[in-house]
Amino acid sequence: MTETLFEQLGGMPGIVKVHSIFYDKLLSHPWLKDFFKGVPRDHLESQQTEFMAGMFGGPKIYGGRPPQTAHIHMYITEEVFFTRHILLEEALDEANVPEQLKDRWLDYDMGMKPALVKNSISECEGRYKNEPIIVVEKPQ
Repeated sequence: MTETLFEQLGGMPGIVKVHSIFYDKLLSHPWLKDFFKGVPRDHLESQQTEFMAGMFGGPKIYGGRPPQTAHIHMYITEEVFFTRHILLEEALDEANVPEQLKDRWLDYDMGMKPALVKNSISECEGRYKNEPIIVVEKPQ
């Protein structure tokens, strides 16, 4: 029987390693960090790790919203998405994920693009009453 991507990545520790590096990058990025203001890092990392573990064939323990509704309040443009995607690729490289596995992970990530990217702010809405829409202007 073939190993799942989850198993090939080293299970939960392998995914945690990548996400630790990835969130170091996201939360220090001059533009992207502001999308995460006020959200505890451990929450961000655990939600992302649980979600990806399930996507990669590991345990289905993620209990949050699907990507489209989880990010409906964020104005994520194509440029924001690809900036984030590049940081993920760098994190995979720094975590020494083998090229074939890295490419598979990045393919999964690209599969999220239609659920996350919006063409205009009008496609955003709060996830609950009175939640503001997050729009982060690109620094000069």
